[in-house]
Amino acid sequence: MTDKKKWKSRLLSSSIPLEFEVAKALSNLNFNVSFDYAYYRQENGVSKEFSTDIKGFLLFPRNNENKVNANLNILAECKYREEEKKWAFLPEVNRPDISHFTLGYTFKSLSEFSIVKNYKDHIYAFEGKFNFALKGVEISLSTGEVYDKDIRHGIMQLQYALPYILKSDIEGNLFGFLEDSDPTYTISVLVTNADLYIFNEDFSIERMKNIDDLDSIAKKVPYLICSSEIGPDFTQHHKSIFKNFCLLNEYESNLNTFEAFQKKQIHKKLQIYNSPIDTCNDLAESSYYILRKYYSQHFVCSFEHFPQFMEELVKVVSKVTKVRNKK
Repeated sequence: MTDKKKWKSRLLSSSIPLEFEVAKALSNLNFNVSFDYAYYRQENGVSKEFSTDIKGFLLFPRNNENKVNANLNILAECKYREEEKKWAFLPEVNRPDISHFTLGYTFKSLSEFSIVKNYKDHIYAFEGKFNFALKGVEISLSTGEVYDKDIRHGIMQLQYALPYILKSDIEGNLFGFLEDSDPTYTISVLVTNADLYIFNEDFSIERMKNIDDLDSIAKKVPYLICSSEIGPDFTQHHKSIFKNFCLLNEYESNLNTFEAFQKKQIHKKLQIYNSPIDTCNDLAESSYYILRKYYSQHFVCSFEHFPQFMEELVKVVSKVTKVRNKK
């Protein structure tokens, strides 16, 4: 490649063109889009500014901004890969009863901070269609290199940014007008132009010795859900963001109204309900349960299928709001 043409390759590798394509796909669905969503994170004891590539925001119903009854946030991190690079992920190996995968943890809902009953069946059905992966690696078919740094970095960027989004949405409902406290849904997605693969269940060292191509040991998928472990550094990061959050009910807010409404939705058999006060306490304590619930599962999507992925996701929120309005 001549020096005059290197700029094209480097511009593509910067992911700027991919970010623009993702932003246009969101804009076509009426999302309000912004770039470089900034947040703070401690690094070597110093607070530094980081960012995720894209933040999108959509109001529902999409055809009537004067009658809003839900909203959807999306955080997207974009990774452009050179040709011949593939992303391959390890499949779930745990039994269903001890699986890390939990329906409803990827499509995150904060509906308890509202006076609206939430119907999650459509969300569970949507997530249930995805392959669930525990770890991914990037494979270069041209150079033979195999590493996982960029995938881990992309997931980490999303994980560390999410607490700021959730806190902002919760506080908006707590201290805003009660009639404007609409249910909020949030997703995080890692988008790449690379092909995505899930290794087959018979993937093994011996199997590797006897194959010639990736398709012999893995299947190509359009998107998947990837698990992200909760480490001690992220736990401290989360604690610093939600410090004293459990004291919100001592201030003038809508919290007690939300609590009273949600308590009326108590499950008659299990005698449980989504308590916003408990959620505030759990967020402040940064319990492992709450960290897994909101930050351990992320979508990974090939850009080729990203517009379809987003259309289906938007339809899910539309269905949830329609079901709610019929009740």
